[in-house]
Amino acid sequence: MLTGSPDFLVNQIQMLYSALMKKLPLIVAALLLVTSALACAAASETSFETSESMPQAMMAADSPAAFEVERAVAKEMAEGASMPAQPAAAAFPEAASVESALLPSFDEVQASVASQNRIIVRTVGMGLVVNNVADTVDQVAETAQSLGGWIVSSDRIVIHHGSVSVRVPAQQLDEAVSRIRALGVRVEWESSNSQDVTDEYVDSNSRLRSLRATEEALLALLERATDVEDALEVQRELSRLQAEIESLQGRIKFLQETAAFSLINVEMSLAPRQMSINAGPDQTFSSGQLARFRATFSPPEGIEEFSFTWDFGDGSSADGRGSAPTTEPGQRVTATVTHVYEDDRDSPYIVQLEITGTGPSGIVEGTDSLIATVTRIPTIEVFAGEDRVVKEGDEVEYSGSFTRGEGLWDIQYRWDFSDGSPTVTGAPEEGATRVETRHTFENYRPQPYQVTLTITAQSAAGEVRGTSSFMARVTESQGLVIGNWDLVESAKWAIRALSAIALVIVNIIIWVAIFSPVWLGIIAIAYGLYRLKRYLDRRLLARNRPYAETDLQTVLPSQPDQAPTEETGEQQENR
Repeated sequence: MLTGSPDFLVNQIQMLYSALMKKLPLIVAALLLVTSALACAAASETSFETSESMPQAMMAADSPAAFEVERAVAKEMAEGASMPAQPAAAAFPEAASVESALLPSFDEVQASVASQNRIIVRTVGMGLVVNNVADTVDQVAETAQSLGGWIVSSDRIVIHHGSVSVRVPAQQLDEAVSRIRALGVRVEWESSNSQDVTDEYVDSNSRLRSLRATEEALLALLERATDVEDALEVQRELSRLQAEIESLQGRIKFLQETAAFSLINVEMSLAPRQMSINAGPDQTFSSGQLARFRATFSPPEGIEEFSFTWDFGDGSSADGRGSAPTTEPGQRVTATVTHVYEDDRDSPYIVQLEITGTGPSGIVEGTDSLIATVTRIPTIEVFAGEDRVVKEGDEVEYSGSFTRGEGLWDIQYRWDFSDGSPTVTGAPEEGATRVETRHTFENYRPQPYQVTLTITAQSAAGEVRGTSSFMARVTESQGLVIGNWDLVESAKWAIRALSAIALVIVNIIIWVAIFSPVWLGIIAIAYGLYRLKRYLDRRLLARNRPYAETDLQTVLPSQPDQAPTEETGEQQENR
């Protein structure tokens, strides 16, 4: 009978099981040798059944390597006699029964041989373009059910997109994928993933057998426990072990189901309808010139949002959204996009446009293209003339020149004198490089007039323009002259001088009026200081002179009986 604490007994059982697991390959080989020997001595029927159940074991027994395995087993058993497990078995008589319970049975040997077949978990994903998302989801589910599978999940939240996941038997995977492909208009992408879980499956089964053996040992200990504390300790360990067994069983079941039934993930998008668009006529641009592109299109009913992409053919593109209606019923126009072609060496360029529209009625798309030719545009050099001085009312001739580049036609010129008069336009003679005109400045002004000559011409890249200008200063004409003395001009100068003087006086008055409070304050302060100075002077003078009789009379009581005395000359002088 096993004695000792539950922890000690569990540790002894685990050590015994580890020792047996180390000798498991030799034990399996020994059993194979015994089985092969029995097969040779048995009847033909028994031999046939044995060969059907273990073909690999029979081949191993008939091969020369079997004798090597037998010698290895004998050597291992001889060495195992000296292992410390024997004293443990002698000390615990029931350990032999536990050891026999841990020895692999014939069914386990057969399972070990069968594990050579790999366990593969396959997952397939694909993207389909379909005419109807909802109907295709139902058809995929029906296909899986007809092959013995089921639907895992589906998603149809977005109007024009959806997804579904199904599981089918692994043997029917290729058939299911072939049927699902046929449900779509086209397959946009497809992926397949295979995962070998054989090692995990075998390891999980081995751990499960080990845990179950430990569970049986713990149950035996629980039955023989006489102490409540020991029984509770064994029960806690048994509960933990059973939870681990359940988790491991769930994992093994998952591997079995995923290997037996493959997963197919299908993502679906609605197939767009075609829409008529017009990217515009072919265009010609010059290198460095700003090119403008705009397209028109006619979407069907129920399409509300639009996006477009221009590919300019030189490696650059532009995206945009939105559109605007036109005067034509049912027609819309995209926003204008601009682009600059820097080089003409790769010209012409194929410009492609793609427009996509979405709405309650589905998805539409359309494409169109045009050819953009890039050339080096010729330039026109223009010279209008030098700055000049003209008199008011005089008719003066003006002449300008320009250059004629190759590839130019329909040359036009325009004179603009910036005095409000109509511009002078015309076309020079064939081969001419000079244009002339006459003009009269009717009014004088102090600022000069800007005279501009503009030459325009047409080319393969569009209109070409060149300009040049100069300043024309207009002087006043002479009036009444007497003896080389211009009366009118002198009067004008006199009026101007008087106007300038009057302007100065008015400015002075204005400034004086603005600062009048300051001036009045200054004057008041100066007058106060003046009065204060005079008062101080009088006080000083009065302090330095002797009192006169009249002064004494003002401070002494009056004496009416006393006759007034005459003042001496010195007193009068001091007074």
